[in-house]
Amino acid sequence: AARRPQSGRAVSALLGAATTLAFCGRALTTTFTTPGALCRSRVSQSASGGALRAAAPSAARRVPSSRVRRIGRRAGAVPGLGDQATFAFALAALSSVFNGTFPVCARLPAGPPLDPVLFNGLVCAGVFVSSLLLPVITGAPLVFTAGGLCGGVLFVFAALFSFIAIPRAGLATSQAVWSCSAILVAFAWGAFGPAEVAAQVADLPLSLGALALLVVGALVIVNCDTIAARLGGSGAEQQADQQEEASDRTTGIASALAVGLFGGSVLVPFKFIPPEAAGLAAVPSFGLGALLAGIAVTLAYWKGIKGEKGLPSIAADNLGAGLLSGTVWNLGNVCSIIAQSPPYSLPYGIAYPILQCALFFGGLLGIYAFNEIRGGAVNVFWAGALALAGGIVGLSLYGPGAGA
Repeated sequence: AARRPQSGRAVSALLGAATTLAFCGRALTTTFTTPGALCRSRVSQSASGGALRAAAPSAARRVPSSRVRRIGRRAGAVPGLGDQATFAFALAALSSVFNGTFPVCARLPAGPPLDPVLFNGLVCAGVFVSSLLLPVITGAPLVFTAGGLCGGVLFVFAALFSFIAIPRAGLATSQAVWSCSAILVAFAWGAFGPAEVAAQVADLPLSLGALALLVVGALVIVNCDTIAARLGGSGAEQQADQQEEASDRTTGIASALAVGLFGGSVLVPFKFIPPEAAGLAAVPSFGLGALLAGIAVTLAYWKGIKGEKGLPSIAADNLGAGLLSGTVWNLGNVCSIIAQSPPYSLPYGIAYPILQCALFFGGLLGIYAFNEIRGGAVNVFWAGALALAGGIVGLSLYGPGAGA
């Protein structure tokens, strides 16, 4: 039976972590935008002030404002730095919260858990409905893009395996594994993929070191119970319990790896979308792809694999939880798109690590809300999470496109 969440502790932990993440990101923006800010400052000083204008009137003319803005953007600067940068980091942190909490909706119904494949179909419906509402709310044009459709199909399989992984490997472990594998897949696309996707690796040895750090962190998190038991000298009893669940846990971890494979590829089709149809304009097509693939997968499973004659019976609370889960995931998707789009234009090298901190919020819920990891294993978990976070930051600083 699924554990009921301790909502007060979970909400407090999530809000505190999101606030800390936003402030840390704001500090990072000061570091990454310094060159752009200095550039604007120097040009401004040379273009204003009577003495400087008299000394070198042509110097200011040689650096047009449009070029300054381009230089600032390349250096990571955000026009109107301050409130806009803070808001961009708040959106990125909120996206991470949504991405880390949408699977928890599967545990909200009071009755027996719904078949994960059926629940995945409801999640796809939630993504579709919320995607259709986006043009109405934001005024974005309603266009069809094949890239958005393909992205939605990839999301269906990522979400499907996530709901298979969580009951077998636990929320905290599952999200750690699929976050790590998603980064590895995304690195492969970014370093060795087609020209539309790939970018030059800033530093290959340091990138590989960051990848190794990711693997170490994931291994520590996955085996935190075993490590804690051996360190505490009480391994025999816990290992006996773990052997009974070894098969389910292996299936769960394999499913989490599949989540990373599909999830790390979701954004690849978006790279082939024309600029005028990209961004928020591609979200409705994404929702349509999620709905069509969700229906196909659910029917194939229900009719072909299970051999059921009629349609499945779904309780109202399961229906609501599935639609809510899809909506929550799509909210994170939209927040990430807005944060990286003008006028905020949060640099990829900063936005990507924040997005991958979804495993941090999933870990908070798995530990403090569902009590999946207890005792000394909690400290081991966070040691692995620290290594994982270091790998994410290192990959963002030295990986594909980091020096652009």
